[in-house]
Amino acid sequence: MLLPLFWVVLTALLTTASTLAGAWWVFDRYLKPRYWSEIDAKSEELGRLLRAQVREGVREGISTGLAELPNKAARKATQAPIDLFEESLNLWFGERKPKK
Repeated sequence: MLLPLFWVVLTALLTTASTLAGAWWVFDRYLKPRYWSEIDAKSEELGRLLRAQVREGVREGISTGLAELPNKAARKATQAPIDLFEESLNLWFGERKPKK
């Protein structure tokens, strides 16, 4: 009674183990290299895209910074005499505290 049950369980375990081993062998031998080559190709493509976007962002940042530089310099150059004039008016007509 127990001997036939033992053989059934043993053959089921051996069949399962051989199926898993065969599936692993097929994956390791054929599918894994294909997946890795696709991953490498996608990562190269993503790297090129990322480099292009970073390069464009740096160019845009530099051009924006250089474009704003004359505006900032002109604003500072015109603000200083206005501040001096305001301080002198305050000394003459009202507040005795110079602006800091």
